[in-house]
This record gives sequence, C-alpha cells and structure tokens, in this order.
Amino acid sequence: MSFEMGLKSKYQILIAGRLSGPKNDVILNILQKTGPLVVQKIPHIQFQVVGAPVLDTHLNLAKKYSWIQFLGFQRDITPYYQKADLIIGSGRVILEALKLKKPVIAIGECRYIGPLLEKSILTAQQTNFGDCDDKEYFDWDLMAEDIIRCLKKFKLRTNIISNGYKLLKSEYNSQNVEEKIEHLYNQTIFENNLKKIKELPVLMYHQVFATQPEFSKFHLNITVSKLEEQLKILKFLKKETITFSDLFSKNVSPRSVILTFDDGYENHYRYLLPLLEKYQMKAVVYILGNFNIRKNFWDIPKGECEYKLLKKNQILKMSKSEFVEFGAHSMTHCSLPDQSFQKIKTEISNSKNHIENLVQKSIYSFAYPYGNLNEKIKNYVKKSGFYFGVAVDSGPFKFTQDLFEIRRIHVFPNTSAFQFIKKVSGYYLRYRMYRQKFHPSTYLRIGK
Repeated sequence: MSFEMGLKSKYQILIAGRLSGPKNDVILNILQKTGPLVVQKIPHIQFQVVGAPVLDTHLNLAKKYSWIQFLGFQRDITPYYQKADLIIGSGRVILEALKLKKPVIAIGECRYIGPLLEKSILTAQQTNFGDCDDKEYFDWDLMAEDIIRCLKKFKLRTNIISNGYKLLKSEYNSQNVEEKIEHLYNQTIFENNLKKIKELPVLMYHQVFATQPEFSKFHLNITVSKLEEQLKILKFLKKETITFSDLFSKNVSPRSVILTFDDGYENHYRYLLPLLEKYQMKAVVYILGNFNIRKNFWDIPKGECEYKLLKKNQILKMSKSEFVEFGAHSMTHCSLPDQSFQKIKTEISNSKNHIENLVQKSIYSFAYPYGNLNEKIKNYVKKSGFYFGVAVDSGPFKFTQDLFEIRRIHVFPNTSAFQFIKKVSGYYLRYRMYRQKFHPSTYLRIGK
C-alpha cells in the first residue's frame, strides 16, 4: 500500500444510473464481476449506488457484499459526487462529475470506455460516454485494474480531472453548445432555402451617378434614373432582393435576386441608399478593410477618374439601415494571386475583422478584387470564416455549385430594360452557358 493509500481509512466509489433495463445490467455486472477484484486489492473500499428502483435483487446483493450500498433515488446527487473518490457512469453523470472536478470512469449501456484520458476522449464523445455504439464491448477485468490504478495514483486522477474539465469547457460549455445548435439550425435553413431556388441571380454594379459622366474608362457605373427603373422592374416582376445573410435566417422566395455593389464609393451613400429605402429593397456593398484608403487609387493609373470612397460614419449609417449588408473586398484592392501567401492571408482575414469591428455585425461574403482568384485563395476565404466568395466572370453557371466562386451578372450603363429582365430571370447564366456550347451559326438559326 502506498503512502497515499494510507491517508484514508475507506475509499468511496459512486455509481450513478437507473436500476432498470440495460443500465441496470451494467451496474450489476460492475458490482458482481469487477467489484470483488477491486476489493481483493483494496479492502477498505465502498461502492455506493444512486438510482432507482431498488429491488430485492439489489438488496440481496448488498447483503452478500458488505462493501455495496444502494442509496436509492436522490433528488440532489451533488453531495454524493463531492464525497466520492471516483465516479462511474455515463452521459449526464459524467458531465456533472467533471463540472465538480471529480475523477471519472466512463461505462454505458453499450461499452466500457475507462478513465477519461486523452486517448479515450474521442470514443467517449462519439458514444455518449459508452451509452451508444453499434457493438457491445465490456472488459470487467480491465475495469477492475483501472479502478485500482485510479485510486492508487494521485497523478492519474489529476490527469483525468484535467482532461475532463478541458473537455467540459470546450465541448459542453452551454455557450459553445448554443452556438453549435444555432449554426446547425442556420445551416438547415440555408440548405432548405437553396433547394427552393433553381437559380439565384447575383447582379454586379459599381458606381451610382446622378447623371452619366462625360468620361469613364471602364463604364462600371449606372445612373440614379437607370437604377430606379431597374428597381421598379424588380417590383413589377415581384422579385425579392435579399442579402447573403438572409439565406441563413429566412425562407427566401424562389424569385430572389442579390444586388451587389463593389468598392464602397461615397455615391453609394448619396444615391444608392435613398433608392433602397424608397423601394424597400436590399443590396450588398463590398468595402475595403483599410478605412484610411479614401479614393479608387487602383483605377487612376489606368486612366479612370478619381472618386471618393465611403467614410466610416457613412458606413455606420448604411449598416444601421435594414437595406444594406456589407461584404469584404480585401484590405487594399490588390490582385490576390499576385501576392505572397502571407499577404493574401492578411488581405482576406484582416478585411473581415476590421469591417466586423466597425459595424459590429457578421460579414458573410468576400468579393475578389478584379475577380482574380485561385483555389488557394478560395480555400483561405472559407477558412477565414466567410460563407460566400463572389467572383466576376468565373465560376459555375449555377449558384449552388461553388459558393466560393459565385459567378455574377454585369449590369452596364447601357443595359436595356429587356436585357435587365433577362438578367434577373433566373435562366440568364444557363442561357449564356448554352450559347458558349453552340457554334455561332447554330444559335443564330435557333435565335438568341
């Protein structure tokens, strides 16, 4: 007997569980097959059993073995946990014991897990500490050895407590569980929404002007009157403008459309926001995570005019509106494939963090600057916590095929009403796909 063993006159092992069905069979086996082996090595020990109903079978066993005590049903089991040197059980019993920082041995209706050590934690979680498994596995001799080792070795008990408490805090913390349940709930809604949508048009805009500018190098703009005309068309067609976050939180209409505006220009605040409010429609605006950048410096060397970007206070006012959702557009609007991987990571993850810290809302989507991307970049966008990545002219023709390379539909200054109706029809991208498959002479005969 070790010095530690000499410190106590009697050790208490607590077994908790109902005394009926498969659970009762396990408890009886512990007492009849494992218990005697333990008592041979450690005579000064007592097995206490909390559970009901206590029947003649149990009382007769207690008469046969003086080291067994059936305590029946206890409304508050905490005092028994606290007095015990070792606790045996599964499911809720293990979690309650871990919360009190008590050493545990897990055994359930289907299998023996053993002391909650690092090597057994995964199996314990997968089987609810032994209650659920395809096949039964019990080793009563091994269980006796484990109990003896746990009582004799203080370091082993400490290790079990440490592993168990970490597991409890990380995997069974109420806040973490709530977050996981909410994520599962949102994911279910999201998948259900996608099933209802044959195609989800994602339109791409850039600047919004009061009147058409005299000069524009890239023609990535639309006038207020033109945009208003298009919003009226959406109303007439009974289209519903949604944002990416809506896909997780509501039952979206099969007639849904997403309007996206890149770069976060000041004219989005001046002209876009009032139109969205007027027609009760939504849009996603992609902004840079570096709020010190105040103009479209990336376009100016190429011959485009200089335009101001949104200020922080304008971003905040737009964010408070129920009609604008912000997305990330990198930190500095660089072409990501041309950067080092460290730079790529900074551009993507920092943009998300900076924007979320400003608007105090989750950022769901990332727009690749210039539409330039590769698989490494897409994977890091996903790893950074985004749910969507929007491209330009690349990606599948169906929205659900690749959520991190969503193909968008350009809306140009000269897009006619008829062309706009085609673009929001839900069939436009498939129409373009079929056009690409046919030789020009073929689709000229069947008509565009």
